[in-house]
Amino acid sequence: MSEIKIETLTSVHIGSGESLQYGTDFVPAKIDDENYLSVVDPKKVLNLIGIENISYWVAAIERKESTSSVVKRFAPTAKVEDYSKRMIVEWSAAKGTDTLKEHIHDGRGIPYIPGSSIKGAIRTAVLASLAGSVSIKEKKIDKTKYVDSKGNLIPKDKIKYKADATNIEHELFGSNPNEDVFRFLRVGDAYFGNNYEVAVKMVNINERERQSFWDTSKPQLIEAIGPEDYSAFQMRINLDGYDLAKDSVNALPNCMRSTASLFEIINNHTRQLLESEIDYWQERVVNDDSDKVSKYLKKIKEILNVVGKCKQGQECVLRIGHGSGWRFITGAWAENLDNFDSLVVPVSRPKNFKYEQFDFPKSRRVYDECELLGFVKLSI
Repeated sequence: MSEIKIETLTSVHIGSGESLQYGTDFVPAKIDDENYLSVVDPKKVLNLIGIENISYWVAAIERKESTSSVVKRFAPTAKVEDYSKRMIVEWSAAKGTDTLKEHIHDGRGIPYIPGSSIKGAIRTAVLASLAGSVSIKEKKIDKTKYVDSKGNLIPKDKIKYKADATNIEHELFGSNPNEDVFRFLRVGDAYFGNNYEVAVKMVNINERERQSFWDTSKPQLIEAIGPEDYSAFQMRINLDGYDLAKDSVNALPNCMRSTASLFEIINNHTRQLLESEIDYWQERVVNDDSDKVSKYLKKIKEILNVVGKCKQGQECVLRIGHGSGWRFITGAWAENLDNFDSLVVPVSRPKNFKYEQFDFPKSRRVYDECELLGFVKLSI
């Protein structure tokens, strides 16, 4: 079992699945001239206003009255900290209409990056690195399934097409969980909290026909672990377990036979994606009147510089979580398919007929001054 140090190079968001409402679930606060968002603790609120006044609080929520004003009515001397679950540094200004996508926390309220998220990102890097060895990939991608989850035939007019690469994953890693070689990679959770969490508002760099690249039409406020935070997690490649089971599972790829070789694959994968991202946007920077593409390129190059300085086999850069974008989430290996434009793009981009003049994907999620999300550095 190896202990792996993890450093957030940028903010990282792994969603809990919950969206918090401004004024009700979180409220603005100012402490020592710093702006914060306070996530409301319902138990603390009830302790302040009295359980007998819960109906008043419910009615206030229905009429969209702030929790702060409810507390002030019944406990005028109370401070925001007195009914706060946690305080989030407000890096992006929140508005009354905002909802906040909550970061995942454990039962103690500590933010963490689940081992499953780290392992999933590693799996993507390995898949993208090995996909070239799979023959006739185009014929192995299922365009759709014609039955629903219960086995019932789906009427043709209600079929929703989806490009499915499960067959390729099965060929590389195993056709079921018992045969999948990734069962021998064990990754623990990484707990943070020594630094701070931040609230940032995600927007798009978006290629559009008549408007600038800077697209703030669909902002989303999210809670994230801040950059330059550190933690550690346990990781193990169970080679002894594989040796016992190798006759009934897929062959273990060479890159998964040691942590060092796995780190090399991850770092090379990240480097290739960053370099291709730079090539793509450098062709478009001259057409950008918002100056955001050049800033985006600068941020990408900063991460690439970290990748280039990683000690071979001992360090690597990985991208995980929300805001990673289609290319990093999938590994972008499908872009080399002969039927990428004819099959993958139409089913991956809603209403593709409106955007056929643009390459796919045509947008990137960033916040504020084109800050990136999801990059972490791993070190043995």
